[in-house]
Amino acid sequence: MINMLHYIYIRSFIGIITFMALALATWGALPARVASRRWRRGNLILAALMTAAILYATLFSRAEGSTGLILTPFASLTAARIQPEIYREMLMNVFLFFPLGLTLSNALPRKWHRWGRIILTTLVGCALSAGIEYAQYRYALGLAETDDVICNTLGAFLGSTSLLIAPAIEKYRERVWHTNMTLTATERQFLHIAKAAVSGGEFPAESVDWPAVFALAGQQKLLPIVFEAVRKMPAAEENVALFAVTKQQVIGQVLNQTVRSAEFADLYRKLRAAGLHPIVVKGQLCSRLYPLKDHRISADDDLYTPDAEFMACHEQFLTNGLRTGTPADELASADEVPYTKDGSPLYIELHRHLFDSAEDSHDELNHFFADLNPVEIDGLLAMPPHEHLLYLLLHAYKHFVRSGIGARQFCDIGLWARAYHAEIDWQRLHDQCESVHAATFAAAAFHIAGDYLGIEFDLPAPWDGSIDVEPLLHDSLCGGVYGTNDLTRLHSSTVTLNAVKSSRKGRKSTVLRTIFPEKTYLESRYPYLKKRPYLLPVAWVQRLVHYAGEKKTGADSSASGSIKLARERIELMKRYDIMD
Repeated sequence: MINMLHYIYIRSFIGIITFMALALATWGALPARVASRRWRRGNLILAALMTAAILYATLFSRAEGSTGLILTPFASLTAARIQPEIYREMLMNVFLFFPLGLTLSNALPRKWHRWGRIILTTLVGCALSAGIEYAQYRYALGLAETDDVICNTLGAFLGSTSLLIAPAIEKYRERVWHTNMTLTATERQFLHIAKAAVSGGEFPAESVDWPAVFALAGQQKLLPIVFEAVRKMPAAEENVALFAVTKQQVIGQVLNQTVRSAEFADLYRKLRAAGLHPIVVKGQLCSRLYPLKDHRISADDDLYTPDAEFMACHEQFLTNGLRTGTPADELASADEVPYTKDGSPLYIELHRHLFDSAEDSHDELNHFFADLNPVEIDGLLAMPPHEHLLYLLLHAYKHFVRSGIGARQFCDIGLWARAYHAEIDWQRLHDQCESVHAATFAAAAFHIAGDYLGIEFDLPAPWDGSIDVEPLLHDSLCGGVYGTNDLTRLHSSTVTLNAVKSSRKGRKSTVLRTIFPEKTYLESRYPYLKKRPYLLPVAWVQRLVHYAGEKKTGADSSASGSIKLARERIELMKRYDIMD
């Protein structure tokens, strides 16, 4: 210890000051990159070690000898004019307590105000230094000086100022990040048109990049809704070929949806006639709130059934010509089973649980829907309006955490909240979302629906605060309806999901966990893991081989691109309080 202190002592003034500056910058930057609990725990250990080192250097390493007392403040400055070496002693007294201030301030709870942590750290440094000086005087271990206390206290204060540097670094990172998360001109044009389509009203039609807007509407599964709002505009005469091609796409999508809705309604009547009580969720209910029901395009229809009726529903599906690829021996434990019908666009997912029970980050959501009392809405059994809005929010939240969501989800959420506003217990809804780290995300979804899509409704407390939603909206418009626009985003989902799960457990996400994810994450892609978990290493290899094959095809799925996108989306998770 003494040798190390001597090594530091002989460094130049500039060297010591540079070290302190680098330490401040490092401690200012690290809190945003290290899990909160781990950061606090690490700094607490370091603070204890620093305290032990200080006590050793100032008390326990010294032998009893002469003593003295100098109480006059700043007497060292006068003496240093004659003996310049005293300046070095003063700097070393500052440096001695600097690491303590650095670590102790970061070991205190983050919920405390940073100036409160700085003041407390400074006071602890002052008290520790005063105690040491008293012990040195009392036990004849050296000269006790007021200036030593002043320098030590200054060192503790300077170390604690890393808490002031951290927000500045974070603000800079935020500024750079926010620049990349700003809505593009095409996205703004699309939103103006979507707002007019969903809520009515006009929009500026000059200089619209129609091919880009239609392409974005298609990715968001809102093309029929958008096209219906613009098909009679003068722009249709100026872009005849484009509008003609788009019209044919829309007709095909709407006809397909109309057939799907009709076949679903027929099947649902047969299920109810058989004495079954499947609950309709999402699409078939939400579509009724749009200006034109079958212009809301969906890929599937969802039914949620009590476990006691699950197999009976399955048998009815088979009786009515539907089939599933799920093996018979897995039906009893499957959270959801997909069904298709030959020659039909009908695609149904039958849910035993609304969220994956094997995924610990999602299973906690199922308890909200354990004891439902269904109500009838437009001839369909449905969750009560409050619970259905909660489900829409949590379903969007689940997909956002993985790879992303689209504008259609915000439309669904906003239209449902507006239609059933009086039947929603808004305080309870907030508390439910808050309990699973989804409250800020849900608030952002409401604000997007109101501010950008024109779905206006009163947001009572505690939902009525201001919130910056553009980063979330930009991410949603980039990713498609469920964040599946490209392979880069899909591959990045492993990183983001792992980061969220690690944050909940107070640990930092690692590259290894990304490359070799947990069994539960891979089960949907490699179903054999459910029965043979010991084949997890095989799934890892299979996944890596598949990934390498995608790269050879030239798909946009580079590792660097996935990591970059994942980091941006992790910043989003932090912004909307999903993770620390």
